[in-house]
Amino acid sequence: MIRRTLIPLDGSELAERAIPHLLRFVEPDQTELLLMAALSSTSSSLFEDTARLLMSGQTALSKGHEAGKRVDIVAQQLRQTGFNVANRLLSGAPAASILHLAEEAYVDLIAMSTHGRTGLGQVLLGSVADEVVRNARPPVFLVPAAVVVKPDSLPRTILLPLDGTPLAETAIPVASQFAQNTGATIYLIRVVEPGDSGDELQDAQILAGSDYAGEQPIIRQAISYLERIRLRLQLAGVSSCSRIAAGDPADVIARIVHAEDADLIVMSTHGRSGMERMVHGSVVSRIIGNTICPLLLMRGRVPVEAYERTGNEVSAVSFC
Repeated sequence: MIRRTLIPLDGSELAERAIPHLLRFVEPDQTELLLMAALSSTSSSLFEDTARLLMSGQTALSKGHEAGKRVDIVAQQLRQTGFNVANRLLSGAPAASILHLAEEAYVDLIAMSTHGRTGLGQVLLGSVADEVVRNARPPVFLVPAAVVVKPDSLPRTILLPLDGTPLAETAIPVASQFAQNTGATIYLIRVVEPGDSGDELQDAQILAGSDYAGEQPIIRQAISYLERIRLRLQLAGVSSCSRIAAGDPADVIARIVHAEDADLIVMSTHGRSGMERMVHGSVVSRIIGNTICPLLLMRGRVPVEAYERTGNEVSAVSFC
């Protein structure tokens, strides 16, 4: 359950755009919101920082005051909608501040816009969100600045791309939870790249269960795999459907997002073939540039058992 969500802000309207998208997926009686403003710092000296601020007609004190004031305003607005809201103003590198507070406050989710001002200006394609997604323990709810919120409508479709690996499947529980919270249907996607099959697959919209799909061994395997996932979701009370598609992962996902008018994409940041470049390569960057909905990214981690000896007994210890 998402009990506490961290929302980094920087005083800009763009940074606050993540909030209305997030509110479509969380409820006041289940989730506490923790707002934070991170004042960016660089490797320059305090004297140089102060001089630069003074030259621009702004002092560090006034900058902190304005950031804190805006966070207070947003917090008050959210309290009026029924949410329990806390707020923090931190100094330091934005990514490090976000990660530190996420651990310190035991948050279950980090929600942030892909654009902002000052330290958050490089989100998502810059270093801040890259560092947050790579190192954050909880999932990261990312909202591209160009995405328009759907007012007064419950989410209907959650896209969950999978590649058949345990790492990619670590996204299933959080997608299932979001679907349970909202009543949305999970749309399972397995993208088969042409090189994976040994044959040139031309159809980019191969529906699971179609006659053509049954002619390709890799497609049959993908269908069987998604059916197993669908059964897991069904046992959890979650509605789902599936699609096998051939083509470039980023292009296929973007097309399905638009065709289904998706409300959220849930993806693990690790996987195989085209999905293994989720954060540091082109897949997520291209999806961000073409998507019409937020993304929920999580660092894929599979527990690994090691054994430690205590006296004459050997016990198993799990690591993530």
